Amino acid sequence: MNTAKRLAALLLTLVLLCSSTALAAKKKDKAVAREITTEVVQEIPETIRQVLELAYDQWLETDAAELKKKNKYTEWRNKYEYGWCGGFITWLMLEMEIPQKEKNKTPKAEVEGLVHVKEAGVGKLYDGYARMNRITRIPQKGFIVVFGTEKFRKSGATPYYHVGLVYDVEKLSEGKYRLTTIEGNVTSPGDSTHSKVGHTVRMFVRDYTLPETDKDKKTDLTLVPDDERTEEESALFSYHYTYENDKQYVTIFLMPWIPEEDTSTD
Repeated sequence: MNTAKRLAALLLTLVLLCSSTALAAKKKDKAVAREITTEVVQEIPETIRQVLELAYDQWLETDAAELKKKNKYTEWRNKYEYGWCGGFITWLMLEMEIPQKEKNKTPKAEVEGLVHVKEAGVGKLYDGYARMNRITRIPQKGFIVVFGTEKFRKSGATPYYHVGLVYDVEKLSEGKYRLTTIEGNVTSPGDSTHSKVGHTVRMFVRDYTLPETDKDKKTDLTLVPDDERTEEESALFSYHYTYENDKQYVTIFLMPWIPEEDTSTD
């Protein structure tokens, strides 16, 4: 084969590789957010209620203390050290014995009943739930909220940056909700009884507006108006964003449970 033909073959190979990568990325991005009821469901599964109670107990027990990267929330993953926001969620699910498989072993099909993806990485959690058609833009108690940040969005990095557990949801109006979350591996500014720490469990309350377009998604998370705040901020609780107040948004919600397979929007 002469030089010209070799170059042509090489170029064709590169084109095919790039096309395959682009198609794979495009296919991954095609995961569709599932439509569920927009009403806040009060009758949630008992096991999910127990997950919420456990998360609340851990929030109080941790008491805004600084935790190492290797702690009780990470030891289920072979005692590795890692950013443990996702590890905290999976620990809660393991403690309540919710059925779960690692991302690559989750079926590429809908799965009924309670289920979780046994992963710590935020992207892996998203991928596993997407494979099972369990992602949505509508919040419910016990769902897992995936956050992105403005800083990472502008840098072109992953929109799957941080996760928290949706502890409570209040519907404010059509398409607008007040979310209470419990999140692991977050910063705390400290207060009169707690020193500043970088890795702890905190509770947050923020407002979320259901985005109508992808562009809207970048501003779907907003701060609760000052005159509507009823709790005092502390090392344990905040109305603000985490990660030194970097602008956050909700990328998607992951569903360990599905509200009666309800797709109504009434």
